[in-house]
Amino acid sequence: MVKKITNKKEAHEKVIKRISRIEGQLKGIRRMVEEERECIDVIQQVTAIRQAIAMLGIELLKDDFICKRKGKKEIDEKYLETLFKMK
Repeated sequence: MVKKITNKKEAHEKVIKRISRIEGQLKGIRRMVEEERECIDVIQQVTAIRQAIAMLGIELLKDDFICKRKGKKEIDEKYLETLFKMK
C-alpha cells in the first residue's frame, strides 16, 4: 500500500530518492552487462527497475506531486496499480 504524503517538501524528497535509486539500479545493470554476467541476473534487475519506475509513477500521481489534475479528485490506489500493472 502506498502511503499518501501531505507535506509537499517530503513528497519531493521521496520522489528524488526514488529516482536516485533507479539511477543506481541502471548503473548496476550497465556494470553487469560490461562484466558479462548471466542473462537471468540482468533480467531480474530489469524487472526490479520496471517495478521501481511503476512505483515512481504511482507516487507522482497519488500525491499530486507533479501531475496537476482539475478538481483534485482522489485517485484510487487500485486503479493506479492497474495503470502501472503492479499486481
